[in-house]
Amino acid sequence: MGRLRKRELLPDDTAITAKLIDPKIVTGKYGRQMQATVRVVDGEYRGAKFKEWFSFRTDSDTNEEFISYGSALYNLLKIADPDIDDSLDDEELSDREYEKWLQSTVKSLDGATIMARVAVHTPKNDASKKRNKLDPGSIGPYQDPEAGFADLALSGADEEQD
Repeated sequence: MGRLRKRELLPDDTAITAKLIDPKIVTGKYGRQMQATVRVVDGEYRGAKFKEWFSFRTDSDTNEEFISYGSALYNLLKIADPDIDDSLDDEELSDREYEKWLQSTVKSLDGATIMARVAVHTPKNDASKKRNKLDPGSIGPYQDPEAGFADLALSGADEEQD
C-alpha cells in the first residue's frame, strides 16, 4: 500500500450506523459547536470516518446561545438525555448549571451508536473540498432491526384453523 491515502466520500443519501467518537464543545470560526468524529460501524462503508460539527444558534437580539429544537445538535443531545426538553425549559436553570449539563451530556455521547443518512457538503468557495456530513433530520439512536422481530404476531398465525 502506498503512502498516499485519499479520504473516501460516502455517496449522498447513504444510510449508516455509526459511533460518535470524542465529542466535545469547541469554539472556532463559526462560533461554539459540538465536534465529533463519526465512524461507520457496519455495511459497505464500515471503517469510514469523518469529522462533523453541530451548531448552537444565537439569538440576534440578545446574543444568547440556544439549542434549536429539531436541529442535529438537539437530536444528538436527546439521545444522551431523553428529557432534554425538561432540562432546557427549566426557567431556573443557571448558566453554570446549563454548562455543567451540556458538558456531561456531550461527554456521555462518546461511543454512542447512531443511525443517520449521510450527505455530501460542497463549500461555496471551493468545490474541491467536498466532505461528508450527517443529514440533520435523519439522526437518531441505533435500533437493532432484528430486536423484537420474533415477537411480532404474523397476520393469521395465531388464529385457529377450522
